[in-house]
Amino acid sequence: MSTVRPGRGAYAALLLVAVLVNLPLLHHTWQQWRIDRDGVDVTAEVTDTDVLREESDPHHVVRFRLPEDVDPSGRTWPAQVDPETWQRAEETGEVGVRVLPGEPGAHHVDGEQASVLGWVVIGVVDVIVLLLALLLWRIRRTGMTSEVIARHTSHG
Repeated sequence: MSTVRPGRGAYAALLLVAVLVNLPLLHHTWQQWRIDRDGVDVTAEVTDTDVLREESDPHHVVRFRLPEDVDPSGRTWPAQVDPETWQRAEETGEVGVRVLPGEPGAHHVDGEQASVLGWVVIGVVDVIVLLLALLLWRIRRTGMTSEVIARHTSHG
């Protein structure tokens, strides 16, 4: 009866998955830090306001254009904001934005509300990766005999 133990490649694969899954979180955190540290406050022109899913779960959205000296291309940017900010933006036609100089895509709108769905998905995948790592560690520590492997694969 032989014993099978997972090699280092299995751990490396799990580590790679964990890094790839958490890259968006790391990038977002780094970008927010840069915006907080080096960003400049500007007043953006509101080009449109909308309420999505008004009946069930309202999402207040503003679309805005940054000042020309900040974004010469004149792109329109969307942001989900709290109801008070949305109301003020609709009334005044303006919204406050903190933006990184030279990087108009790196901005934070006053009253902005981010969806938690992406963070929940990252958390769930992190838990799965952690459970798989624990399973690999247990198998590596105790080993899995060829009889156990044969019994589990014969049911397929």
